[in-house]
Amino acid sequence: MVVLTKHGHENPVFYSPIQENAKPSIKIIEGMLKRIPKTLKMELVNVIRFYENGALIYEVK
Repeated sequence: MVVLTKHGHENPVFYSPIQENAKPSIKIIEGMLKRIPKTLKMELVNVIRFYENGALIYEVK
């Protein structure tokens, strides 16, 4: 998951734990979306993108 932030802020990258790999992608995405507000100020976030094997699979604007 990549979080694209407003200009001047670093774009953090998050990875799902290896034990989560057996779950469907949408379940991993839902879990990560719930955790984002705990680690980032949401007013800095422009776009959240989820990738699987290098391909964009989900985007939240």
